[in-house]
Amino acid sequence: MPHDWKIFETEDRLSITPTDPLMTFLQGHRDQPVRVSMRHQKRPDSRVLQVLLTASRSWKGRDLGFDVSDLPPRLVQDFARLGLTADNTGWSGLK
Repeated sequence: MPHDWKIFETEDRLSITPTDPLMTFLQGHRDQPVRVSMRHQKRPDSRVLQVLLTASRSWKGRDLGFDVSDLPPRLVQDFARLGLTADNTGWSGLK
């Protein structure tokens, strides 16, 4: 892992509001490679997944790294059912 990646990890259930820690993190690090750890997430809602997919595309479009890591096995299965894989997202948590 490059030393300049900014890492986001929360023990709370993620949600999407303008003041949510995930949104604050993404807005504050929009010009740096970021990694979002999902270690403590049981089941993010669809808005969280939408933000992660949109942010991933935005970061990659600016040639910056974006990763979602530490996905629990249940989330890997849920994301696979949605057609999300390491190949089409580049997320290390889906490997």
